[in-house]
Amino acid sequence: MKIICLGDSLTFGYQVSREEKWHVIAEKKTGIQMINRGVSGDTTDGMRNRIQKQVFNAKPDGVILMGGYNDIFFNHSWECAAQNMITMVDQSSANGLQVFVAIPPPIHLPVTFKEGGVVVDFKKSAGMIEAYCQWLRDDPALSRIKALDFRAAIDWTDKDLYLDGIHQSPAGHRQMANRVISFLKMG
Repeated sequence: MKIICLGDSLTFGYQVSREEKWHVIAEKKTGIQMINRGVSGDTTDGMRNRIQKQVFNAKPDGVILMGGYNDIFFNHSWECAAQNMITMVDQSSANGLQVFVAIPPPIHLPVTFKEGGVVVDFKKSAGMIEAYCQWLRDDPALSRIKALDFRAAIDWTDKDLYLDGIHQSPAGHRQMANRVISFLKMG
């Protein structure tokens, strides 16, 4: 089985070595090929623009879609991310893929991420992120899709699971990998 992981820096594994990334750990423990197509700083618009070439052309069995935080950080809204996720789910289903929508870990305030020079109100963004993640769980258009909830069974209040309040540390990636492994075993 081959699964492509399409997303942003949380999918990519920002500033974590390849061997410590959640998808690599999960691949080693499950034997399922997991190809990382995360791009740091990407929005769901970018994911939607890349999905044909990086996912459908690669002919995987499944896709994990995880994105939306950068839409909130840069565009101050999650509605566009929601529409893009629905579009990508529909396109993936139409291409015969098993589709998993990932619910990313929460951000941990205070955020210390300083790259890019963009001023982001992380406290305000945190509220929008919570609304977006609740929508990912509850929206009827996504109800037919299995949600890979990275918030389930992980205590994200532990600051050691983060590098900067947004991106996961190697310890955070191990937690995410364990969640993926459990999720895939449940079938």
